[in-house]
Parts: sequence; C-alpha cells; structure tokens
Amino acid sequence: LSTLLSDVPKTFITPEIRVDCADEIKFKVVEKVKEELRKDYPVIDVDGVRVKFEDGWGLVRASNTQPALVLRFEALTQDRLTEIRDLVEKKVKSAVSALQGR
Repeated sequence: LSTLLSDVPKTFITPEIRVDCADEIKFKVVEKVKEELRKDYPVIDVDGVRVKFEDGWGLVRASNTQPALVLRFEALTQDRLTEIRDLVEKKVKSAVSALQGR
C-alpha cells in the first residue's frame, strides 16, 4: 500500500471551519467573495466559491443548516496553506463588514 501511495503528493488540509454569518447575508457574502477573488484567480462557483491556485485551493460556501459560512483549505505546504487561508479569510471578513454596514 505504501508503494502505491508513494506517488500521491502530500497535502495539508484544514478541518471544516465555520464562521458565524447571519442567514440574511451569508449567500451575499459568498457572492461578494467570489467577485473579489475572480479578479485575480480562477474560481469554480458550484455550491459556493472555490478559488484555485497552482499549489492549493480555498472554499467558501454558505451553510444550508446554520447561520454560518463553511471554509476549507488545502495546499502542498503548511506555509502555503496559511497564506491561502489568510487571503480568503481576509476577503470573507471584508465582505461581511461591507454587508453589515461596518
């Protein structure tokens, strides 16, 4: 088994991260984050927004069951994982603030 898995690249992954966000704005937040990220990066917008990088990705989607956003991240190194997470979380915080009028 280890021989078969030796060609699979090691990745660093976050657990599911839940960010409180009012039901009234959570889908608008995802849309705003998508608009911002799309300016500089390729995105996939099925069930939220997934931003793609050469060495990882970030996902933001509205929870279907709670007033929250769900975030996930993956990258080839821990440092890159932190960079991607910081970038996406900054966009999320900015969108939430803008939509809450802060």
